[in-house]
Parts: sequence; C-alpha cells; structure tokens
Amino acid sequence: MSNELISTEHRYVIDVSYGINQDGFIAVGTESIVYKGLEIKQDGEIKFSCVLKFKPRAVRMNGEVIDRLSRFKDEEWKIFEDLKDCRSVVKINDVIEDLGDFSVKCSYVPGGVITNEGYFCVVEEFIDGWNLDEFCREEYWKLRRIEPVGNGLSKVVNYSDYSSDEKRAAAASYNYENILKYQDQILLFMINLCEIMQYITEQKYVLHLDIKPENIMVTRYGKELVLIDFGKSYKVTRAQRFAYSNLTEADYSRPETIDRLYQYGTLGYAAPECYSEAGSGSEFPFSSEFEKGKMSVESDIFSLGAAFWECLNIYELVTKNRLFAEDPHAFYQKYFLREDLYTGRDLSCTSQYYHKKLDHIIRKCTRKRTSGYTDPDNKKYYHSYTELKKDLEDARNSVPTIVKEESVKVRNAFRIGGVMLSCFLISLIVYGIYRAAAFHIATGKWDSLTADYNDTQFYRLEETAGNLIDSAGAGQIDSTYEKIAAFTYNGNDISEYEAQMLTDLLQKIDDPQALPQRVDEIMEHANTRSFREISTAVVKLGDVENSIGYDLAYAIYSIETGKTGILEGYETLLAYQDNSEFRSAVVKLKNVLDNDEYINMIAEANGITRQEVQNFFKTITLEEGL
Repeated sequence: MSNELISTEHRYVIDVSYGINQDGFIAVGTESIVYKGLEIKQDGEIKFSCVLKFKPRAVRMNGEVIDRLSRFKDEEWKIFEDLKDCRSVVKINDVIEDLGDFSVKCSYVPGGVITNEGYFCVVEEFIDGWNLDEFCREEYWKLRRIEPVGNGLSKVVNYSDYSSDEKRAAAASYNYENILKYQDQILLFMINLCEIMQYITEQKYVLHLDIKPENIMVTRYGKELVLIDFGKSYKVTRAQRFAYSNLTEADYSRPETIDRLYQYGTLGYAAPECYSEAGSGSEFPFSSEFEKGKMSVESDIFSLGAAFWECLNIYELVTKNRLFAEDPHAFYQKYFLREDLYTGRDLSCTSQYYHKKLDHIIRKCTRKRTSGYTDPDNKKYYHSYTELKKDLEDARNSVPTIVKEESVKVRNAFRIGGVMLSCFLISLIVYGIYRAAAFHIATGKWDSLTADYNDTQFYRLEETAGNLIDSAGAGQIDSTYEKIAAFTYNGNDISEYEAQMLTDLLQKIDDPQALPQRVDEIMEHANTRSFREISTAVVKLGDVENSIGYDLAYAIYSIETGKTGILEGYETLLAYQDNSEFRSAVVKLKNVLDNDEYINMIAEANGITRQEVQNFFKTITLEEGL
C-alpha cells in the first residue's frame, strides 16, 4: 500500500500536519470524505496545498445504485468547467479515477479504509479559512473550541461543556455593539453570496441545490466567500428553468439515513419542494400546493434564507439547545420538520437588536409554498438574486431599528451608570420598565405556546422558558420556574432534552436552598431510557447537598461515563435501596453496577462473596418486578 496518489502529471499526499489530530482530516459529507492534501513536484519539493475529496464510485440512494463516478464526469465536472472563471467558486485541479495502491485509514467508511476498490479522488483548491458555520460559531462568538488531550491528539469542546466562567464570558460578548457588528458582517456575506449566485444562476443557469453554511467558505484574509460542493447541482436553461429530482418515496416515520434521504439537498436547508413523496403510510411534512421534486432558483433562495437564518440565530441555537450544538441534522429532524416551523422563519427568538428589514428578508426567502410561488409576478417570493440583493443593500444602508427607538439619554445613562446619581436612577427605572414589559411578552408567548403544544415545538418551549426566567423579577422567579417545571412534568417522564432545559434554568436562578428539591424532582420524573444523559445534566449543576436525586445521578454518571466511583456507587445503592420515590434511579444504578468486573471489585472491597453481591442485586430487581 502507498500513501501517495499519482495522476498523469502530479503526486499528492495527505497533509498530516493539518487538523485537530494531525491526520489531515477536514470533514465528512453524505457523498465524500475530505482531507487536506499537498501537491508535490517530481523533485520532491512541495508546490502548494490542495483538498483531496474522496468520493465513492457508487452510492445507494433510495434503493437505487448510482454510478457516482460517471455522474461526476458527465455532469458535475462540466458545471465546474463552466464556472471556472468565477473566483468565488472552488476550482477543480485534478481528478484521479484510479487510486492505484493508495490507501488511508478512515473510520467514516465501511471497512475503515479508503482504497481504489471503492473510491475516486477529486483534487480541489484549498481555501484557507472557515466554513460559514465555523466562522459564526467558533471565530466570531467563540462557542466551540479545540482542546488538547495529550499524545498529540485534540478534541472539540462545545459550548454545552464549557465551564461556568467560559459561558459567562460568551454571554458578556453577546452585547449591543457586537450584535450590530455581526449583523453588518452577515449582511455583507448575504450580499456577497447573492453576487456569486447572480453569476452562477442568472448568467450560467446553474442551480446549486445544496446551499448551507458548510458549503460556504469564508477566506481567512479578506473574509470573502467561496462556494463549494456542486455535487447536487443541475444545469438549466433560460427557457426551462426547472430541474427535477428523481427521489423515490420517503418513510417520514423512520429516521433519515444516507441511503434513504427525505430530500434532494440537506435536511434543514432544502426547500419544501425538494422533499420526496411520503411512503409507507407516513405523513408528508408540508402542504401539497406545489409539485414535489420540481426545483428552481426559488429552491436555492429558500436554502440561502435558511442558512443565514441559522447564522443569525447561531448564538441562541448553540447556547440554548445542546442537540443543535452537537448535531444540527438531528436537531432539524427532531424539531423542525413540520411546515409551521420549517417555513416562514423569523428572528423573533433572537436578539431584539437585529434589523426588522433583515427579519422580513429571511421570512420572504423561506416563505411557505403556495400555488404559483414560482410565478415571477408573485411578489410574495424572491425570484432572482438581483431582487434579493437590492433588499439586502437597502437593509444594510438603513439605520438599525433599535437606534431609532432608543432614547439617547437612556443609552448614555446605561454607559455611565454610577457616575451621576440621576443617571443611575434613570437606568434603574428604565431597566425595571423594560424587564416588566419583557416578562409580560414572554408570559404571553408561553401561554400561547403551551395552549397547543406538542413535542416538535420543544425548541421554542426551551427558548420561551429561558426568556421567562431571564425577564422575571426577583419575586417572580420561583413561581415562574414552578410553572415551567409543572408543565414539563405534567404527569409524564421527561426526556434528556427537557432535563437539560430545567438544569439550564436552575443555573440561571442560582438558588442553593431550593436546588436540592428541584434536582430531586428532575430525577423522580426522569425517563428511564435517558438516565445517563439526564444524570450528566444534573451533575453539571455542581455538588448539590441534601439531595438523594443528585447522589444517585452522580453515582450513575461516574460509573457510566468515567468507569469510576464503583465502590462509592455501591455505597449509594446500599443507602437508598429501599427508597420508593427514586425507585427507577435505584434500579438504574443497580444495572450499571451489575457486571462481572464491578461485582468482583465490590465483593473484594467489602469482604463478601460474589454470590452475596448478586443476590443483593436480585432483590432490587425482584422488588421492581423486572
């Protein structure tokens, strides 16, 4: 086997100095595994960096085997050639159909190795920078970081695993000045992408059909955009501006998989018309006032709006929802795949400082599909990037709404509070009025949401609950939390996401006296299938004294995640073996201790036999009726 790729004119190797684990790995997509590469001259001197994109020769999609190599050569490569004059579209430098004896270990592929039998390689130019998601999440708001773990390896640390001090620092950066600067940067990016798409679609008649933050690169120097990944793109004409997907029916009652996709494009960003017909008795997530599979410039504009909706909401999405922070695809599938959430997206849950015109633009890009939505005379929708760009430039040239509405005296009072008593008093009065108004608005949103709530709306429930606690006065916090908790429990077991929401609220409240009882309530209502995740959420509150629920959560967490605290866990089990209120947690703790290694450890430490330990475990199981 070889570590070199050899084409007719060049040699390539993976750049093992790159990446968090110095293996050259960049990303994995639905149809490719991407590495940083180096092109090498024949004399051994490095010429320049590149990207090595390994694609499967054939893929199975919706039960059909597709010759990916032939499609690339016959369609995608021709599109790249047609767009090569655009400096904002990634360039293809080479295509290696035969990898020879090259191989590289990769845990993301079946068999764990990329070889010639299953893959070909596309060599692209290397863009020094970030994808748009990384820029917003990591570079601007610092909501994810890389942490060394030793032996030359590193790991990604998401905001949900930040320390309290790191979370406070992130919150402090999310202020008036930085938000308006960020808004201006996002507007510039949107205008820049419109200019790119004007050339691609309105001059070259190409639909991208997979616009999302991961496919938009931001250069490190100059912060210019470069569009990548045209694997889903279609060539259209002025006369026939529609492309048609050939996806078969999708079973929306089952999780989406790579070989059974719901849509053409990417879930969360693809327009409704890109989704497949519902099959196997499942329900199509959108109304049927459009032709399914009929894709157009309106489809790409929807994706553009959805992508930048995510960018504008990225701070709230990451800090308020652990699932989004760790897996955006799972987040969209769990919470957003229904028409009232997926379409007509707005900025109502994010900062009040964002411009109202920007909110209107995002809504229009992602508007619900109705009859005639592709008709150029239907002004409820965007039909060209020229039109969209004009509205974006108008929004950027407008003064932010918050500046118009704020009192200059009040703003100055906030900035120099404490310097003059009068300014301090004014700021207190304004703050009180603002907080009361915010609490009233949040209460209205809560009442409206909970009146007709279902699980798909959890993201909004989580946002609204946070807003309620943030805006509640000192005398309202306890009753507000109790209201949120009562609705969340409502006679049912709670999921790990609901537990995370409640523990996040408890961190905001910071009431040591009430904390033990509230932690106990969470563990009493915990779904037995989610004890590991719920225990993890509880433990992150810090040491909670006088709480049986916390003791059980800590024991479960230590054993399941760290394989430590075995003997301490056994002592906890002995202490609470007869507790009926936390019976499910007691049985869970017994289950995580019930393996040969731990039984031997417990027996030896306590001077008893294995059989005595096993008999004790059986009594707990028998009492539970399992």
